[in-house]
Amino acid sequence: MDVQDVFAFLFFSALEWLALLVLTFAIFKFQLPGYWGRLLLSAVMLSFLSHLIFVELELALYGALIQMPVVFLFFWQIFRVPVFYAWLMNVNGYVLYTLIQAVIILAYQLAGVTIVPDSVSAFTAQSITAAIAFVISWLLIRTNWGFTFVPDTDRVRMQWNSLNIRLLVISILGYLVLSSFYFMFFAGYTPLLGLIAGLVVFGILQYLVVKREYHGYG
Repeated sequence: MDVQDVFAFLFFSALEWLALLVLTFAIFKFQLPGYWGRLLLSAVMLSFLSHLIFVELELALYGALIQMPVVFLFFWQIFRVPVFYAWLMNVNGYVLYTLIQAVIILAYQLAGVTIVPDSVSAFTAQSITAAIAFVISWLLIRTNWGFTFVPDTDRVRMQWNSLNIRLLVISILGYLVLSSFYFMFFAGYTPLLGLIAGLVVFGILQYLVVKREYHGYG
């Protein structure tokens, strides 16, 4: 890749990471004004990670498998979210963003358009996905809808009750489903199966998250 290609990759990757992080923050009603500096820095750093995985190491098949634990560390250590909630936020936001992206990719395939990595088609798909994520985030913030049980400080003790254990189990399952989706996509399979599996996991996860929101214990 020449300098222009590297810059294009990093720009659109950072755009997607920023959209994913903002969407996750909006879902859990974190106040964005206090986080913009860290959000922008995190998006840029994660774009370099993506370049390392997808271009330098050529590990696209294992992208989500590697990236999601790193994103979890960002939520935990940079945004100071308690470890359990950092993992839950990570998976919840990642699953929703990937579902949006899967719909875009499926629409491309139905239209007979092939998405080639580091091409105009890929950059357009990334931009559309990010734009949709930003719009959803804006709507969530504008309507004041979202979940409030995730604390914005790491000085919180969590109880390992049955509901939290179920949330942990389904979020781990979501991680595995997402990793499988990315593996299948970059291996050349249709995203339809991954989309269906993702919808099932996301539905169960949202049911438990809503239940956690209104159940009232940590």
